[in-house]
Amino acid sequence: MKTLTNYLLLALLMTAGLCQAQEELPVFPADRPGYTWGVEALPLHKVSWENGIGYESTPDGVHTMTLNSTIVRYGIFQNMELRVGTDFLLSNDGQAKEPTFGVAPLTIGTKLKVYESTNWLPSIGLLAEFKSPHIGSKEQLPSHIAPSMYVLFEHSINWFNLCYNVGLKWDGETATPQTFLALSLGFDITDNVATFIESYNYLHPIEVNQHMTEFGVTWMVTRRLQLDIECDLDLQHFGKYYAIGGGVAWMIN
Repeated sequence: MKTLTNYLLLALLMTAGLCQAQEELPVFPADRPGYTWGVEALPLHKVSWENGIGYESTPDGVHTMTLNSTIVRYGIFQNMELRVGTDFLLSNDGQAKEPTFGVAPLTIGTKLKVYESTNWLPSIGLLAEFKSPHIGSKEQLPSHIAPSMYVLFEHSINWFNLCYNVGLKWDGETATPQTFLALSLGFDITDNVATFIESYNYLHPIEVNQHMTEFGVTWMVTRRLQLDIECDLDLQHFGKYYAIGGGVAWMIN
């Protein structure tokens, strides 16, 4: 009887310790879904793996299946992270008998949170990335390094979240960048489920501008694991363009 009591006491202490450890886990600042990035970097020495699948249909008849869109993030300093990612794609232009498999250029970057929100002032962050002209499928690679730079802003008030980004993006072919503008509104439905709608826009100096809308739902299964589903529409080609997808974001340690 005494042995059983000791075992029960030990189990109770272990459970209490586990619960305390779980409460001390930082909230996972997942960077998916959506094209509007939040300000928060991954916590120091934490590693996350975020990936998704999707399907895109365009007005010119191109259909693309994203078999795996993946990004690995690592907190290298307080409020600063390193990011590496790529996409595995299966596409068909409507004329080929067989779809074409390709690997998108490897993207390397870093995110830095530079200011914490006070009163009505937003939190501010910086994101810089570049696409490699050497790692990826030959037909997907840019001719030169393709950098992109963004300034990130975020307001969080109780169940409401507002993010907006401004940036410049080069395609690795020309010296003139396109301007990127994005705005995202997020709402907490419950403590673990949230919904969002965003507008993200590419303003080209020569080509036609793109104005896209995405909406979706996220579910924080645990403080380390998030699931999501989303849908994209093109306001310029309403009914002719759409994209659907879903994914998972996991803070490994």
